[in-house]
Amino acid sequence: VHFQRHGQGYYNLICDMWREAGKPIDFDSSDPNLNPVVRPEFLDPPLTALGMQQCSSQRKLCSTLSPELVIVSPMLRCIQTAKLSFRDHVGRVPWISHEGCREELGLLVGNKRRSISDIRADYPEIDFSPIKYDEDVLWDQYGDRRETLLEKSDRIYKFLTEYVRTRPEKEIAIVCHSAYLFTLLNAVMDIEEEELRSWFLTSEVRSLQMTFIN
Repeated sequence: VHFQRHGQGYYNLICDMWREAGKPIDFDSSDPNLNPVVRPEFLDPPLTALGMQQCSSQRKLCSTLSPELVIVSPMLRCIQTAKLSFRDHVGRVPWISHEGCREELGLLVGNKRRSISDIRADYPEIDFSPIKYDEDVLWDQYGDRRETLLEKSDRIYKFLTEYVRTRPEKEIAIVCHSAYLFTLLNAVMDIEEEELRSWFLTSEVRSLQMTFIN
């Protein structure tokens, strides 16, 4: 499985700007003066110009890979990342979007997606059929709290065992998010190599051979 974190998005940029200005961010607060990414303007933010450059720079690497399937988070920054990095595989293999590989749910508007009907209109070549709801019901159900580590781990485990494991393809690319990947590699999968468990850089690609044990 080839895992990729999305490139720099405006979500990442505003957080970096706050930190550079010496302003701490309270990601559990619903106050936009303490937590910038709860502002409604951050709904499903795109990649920045730098983020696009980062993803384009990964095209050469991704062109040497041979995924039989590309799975992408429904968040815009991930779709844009996949289209730039795995563009040589567009039209050659199936592209599917799945809620199971999206970022932490709840509270943070930067992790809330647009309606599937809107996203599908922009990206008709991607199969969104695994996504049950048009509106972002999964994010909404958490209200003013963030998905816990246990809840996120359970969601990742279910995605891997009930979806990825049942796919007939043997080589798959999954384009998703940093906190998601950190949880996957440190709380869900059994990985001994410390380097593989480290935080993904923006647009970074790592390839792992996965074995499911009954």
